[in-house]
Amino acid sequence: MQIQKSEYVPWRDRAFVSIAEAGEIVARSTDWVRNRVAEGRLCGCRITPGGPLVVTVRSLVVLVDSALLAAPAARGPRLYLAVDNTLEM
Repeated sequence: MQIQKSEYVPWRDRAFVSIAEAGEIVARSTDWVRNRVAEGRLCGCRITPGGPLVVTVRSLVVLVDSALLAAPAARGPRLYLAVDNTLEM
């Protein structure tokens, strides 16, 4: 019996992601993700009774996008103009 590999689906195109996947997406631990679910900042559910807890992608997108909006704008290196105003006589 040969196992067929499924095609990769980008996380924003899914309905749900696992707790571990959500942690990878936001670069946080699974405990951090579970705490956000407990706080109500992420929506977690069980697709089947007794199944693993998953996170809705819709709630994850809202969390990620709000973090991006709140982050300070990335700026390049600051440039300074140095002028020598000494008068030669």
